[in-house]
Amino acid sequence: MAQFDVYKNPGSRTSKQAPYLVEIQGRFVDILATCVVIPLVSKEFFSGATVLNPVILVNGVGYLLSTAEITAVLRSILGQPVTSAQPHRSEITAAIDRLLL
Repeated sequence: MAQFDVYKNPGSRTSKQAPYLVEIQGRFVDILATCVVIPLVSKEFFSGATVLNPVILVNGVGYLLSTAEITAVLRSILGQPVTSAQPHRSEITAAIDRLLL
């Protein structure tokens, strides 16, 4: 598991609206059973602010980073990453900074 890895959302109640989760937790706490993620929400279910909710591409499709819904999940439920959001690192970091201002 690595920072900015993208995983399929295993949640049966939430995966239709937010099909992916982005891990944002750094490696210095990778011994924990949980990790911090932010959902990626389908544009049809959500419209956001540019700085707080940047568009993240997953397999060529744009999803909105729902930064205000930052949460922790058990690492064991995530499975294998489908891609990396590393190319969007600066936008993700800016969104987290904006949330905490």
